[in-house]
Amino acid sequence: LIVLGVGLLLKAVVVQVLRVVGWLLRRFVRTKGPHSRLTARVTARVNPTIHDAPHPTVYSRVDPGGHPWGGRARASILKLVRMGGASAPTGAKPWGGWKVNALLNKLFVTVVGLVLVAYWALPFDVLVWLGLPRFQGGIEVFFIAGVMMVLGLVWVLITNAEVIVGPLVALCARLPGLFILSRLASSYPLQRRFRTGLSVVMFSLVVFAMTVMAVITNAMQNTYTNIDTQTGGYDIQAVAYFKPLPDIRSALLQHGINPNVFSSIGVQTSTAVGVIQLSNETPSWRLYPAQVVNGAFLNGLGLHLSGRAQGFSSDDAVWQALQSHPNYALIDSSALPYRPDSVINSPVYDPNAPLPADVGMPTQPPGFNTPYTFSLSGVYQGDTTFPATPVWVTGLQAPGDDRSITPSVATSAIKLTIIGVVDNSDSAHYGLYIPRGAYSGGNEIKPTTPNAQTYYFKVAPGQDKRALSLALGSAFLDNGLETTVLEDAIWQLRGPRIFLSNVLLGVVGLTLLLGVTALAITGTRAVIERRQQIGLLRAIGCGRGLIQVAFLCESFFVGMLGSVLGVVLGLILSGNIFATNFFEQFNTGLTFSVPWEELCLIVGIALLASFLGALLPAWQAGRISPAEAIRYQ
Repeated sequence: LIVLGVGLLLKAVVVQVLRVVGWLLRRFVRTKGPHSRLTARVTARVNPTIHDAPHPTVYSRVDPGGHPWGGRARASILKLVRMGGASAPTGAKPWGGWKVNALLNKLFVTVVGLVLVAYWALPFDVLVWLGLPRFQGGIEVFFIAGVMMVLGLVWVLITNAEVIVGPLVALCARLPGLFILSRLASSYPLQRRFRTGLSVVMFSLVVFAMTVMAVITNAMQNTYTNIDTQTGGYDIQAVAYFKPLPDIRSALLQHGINPNVFSSIGVQTSTAVGVIQLSNETPSWRLYPAQVVNGAFLNGLGLHLSGRAQGFSSDDAVWQALQSHPNYALIDSSALPYRPDSVINSPVYDPNAPLPADVGMPTQPPGFNTPYTFSLSGVYQGDTTFPATPVWVTGLQAPGDDRSITPSVATSAIKLTIIGVVDNSDSAHYGLYIPRGAYSGGNEIKPTTPNAQTYYFKVAPGQDKRALSLALGSAFLDNGLETTVLEDAIWQLRGPRIFLSNVLLGVVGLTLLLGVTALAITGTRAVIERRQQIGLLRAIGCGRGLIQVAFLCESFFVGMLGSVLGVVLGLILSGNIFATNFFEQFNTGLTFSVPWEELCLIVGIALLASFLGALLPAWQAGRISPAEAIRYQ
């Protein structure tokens, strides 16, 4: 609305300025121009006695300077000046009249339309770079952006349609048949621009929605192409619900399972600990989940680092330090607060950006209250390097009378140095990752809260993961060991999601039927309106086939333009959606990629729909005879 208002105001100002300039030029020419002097000279030569009498304006073939046709040239120049610099019909407005108004209208539409497209198509961070405030919104913001981009760009293209159609018609000038066809096919869309624009908008919106959904569906499918990324490199997950296994490899041998069938075995014990950071401005005990790990976890299998402490040149150096130093630890990225200026410097639309009241607070782990949850101070979201940060960790007391869990002051506390940050973008890796060496032995933390112990197995090459999963569950039935093949679990989640996305894409595609119906109705109405014109074309020699092909080309133009605009704008908006990490609030880990095959199929379906919508009108137009057109009133 602001853009439209400013554009209308500028247009009105320009019109008034041009009117004033035209009025001043007319006054100047009337009083001081060559017309008055030339008229006086010619009249004085013809009849000096009636020099002062009224007389018509007369121009000589030779001007006073002796140049042939000088009088006519000056008269033509004077006429152009009076008409505003351009030939115009009688009663034209000053300074170009209707041509100036048409030019101003096109300029106004072009500027306003392109501003609308640029506002919604540019990356959302651009507004922040310009110092504009960030606004909050949901997924509806992207729908509004799509509609505004389509309307703005179609408005500009339809208003300046000659720029598109003119070169295409000029290319066909050397081919008479194709030239006539192009002129016939482009005449009616240029004459009925509002109707053409509505048809293009309808097709563009449908193709736009299908493009965005195709990109999202493709991103979902790509997340399942690399199973190792989803499973962390493990094949089998086992949870002991009754009692843990003290030594997993010895237990496997006792139950007749060769440990060598597994290339890696990782053990993860989930618990809760009390954490305090003395370097914090207001140090106090806070709660946080802990993951006590050993085995393959200490080699980096199943964990991805998003940041590491200064002094470590690579992730491998961090894993080697964890194996050799039991007082080193990792923490997940959700424990890192946002920077204090993140509300100001965050993108215009960022669903993950905190509210002003939440700045400095971490993401809440499941089952924890935010005010009592530990947050690492001095390291912020997005930091890839940071100073090694020491914290003190202690066990927890059992629930008291108020059923609350508090850090125990009676148990011993150990000092751990955080040297890495575990990526928790999928919200599946909460916790302070402590090596088993710090959890047992002389530095025992002694937690009194119940522990959940999980085992992860990576099957050796050539082994059947599903058979080994059944063997593990049967061997450790007394321990309540429940096994899961991680790949099967991933595919069980993938199937319904992809199916639902394809169903939604198909539902959106059904709206193309509305486009077919609309084109058929519009085309039929156009045949009725153009009945006489079609008859005249038939009378001067245009065959039925030429008329029918011209109607089909009109529909093809609408479908092609709508498809191209929908695909281009859909890709632009999809890129902006993924650039703002919108889907990260759902912890999906989706990445932007272009599904070219699906997009080609969408464009083909749209063109086929436009062709089907034009069949009936083209057939009706071809049946019109010259005699029927002449009788039609």
